[in-house]
Amino acid sequence: MLIDKEYNWRGKTILIAEDEDINYMFVERVLLATNVTLVRANNGQHAIDIVNSNPNINLVLMDIRMPDVNGIEAAEAIKKIRPELPVVAQTCYEKDLILDDYPKAHFDGFICKPVNINKLFEIIDHLV
Repeated sequence: MLIDKEYNWRGKTILIAEDEDINYMFVERVLLATNVTLVRANNGQHAIDIVNSNPNINLVLMDIRMPDVNGIEAAEAIKKIRPELPVVAQTCYEKDLILDDYPKAHFDGFICKPVNINKLFEIIDHLV
């Protein structure tokens, strides 16, 4: 993995809402080098519950297509709980990123899978 610059997010906590283990493990592997604390939610409802009970979350990486409560619904609920909390949408379905399909206001950034690590890091660095 070639990363353009070093990042240090010690003291920051990122919630990764991702139901697919392999996708989570990839993001976990690249983010651990930044000294960030990671928390995982396996579905949208779990992400909502974590945000509701953990004021230390600094950013949410939200998969759009998840079981139970999907990422769009979860982002909307999270923004009602903590409107200032940045939520970044992740999807491998380009159609999900068509802004007419859902309210842009629930997301502070967007990234397509497979994830471009440098772009992901730039988005996170800008928001945390």
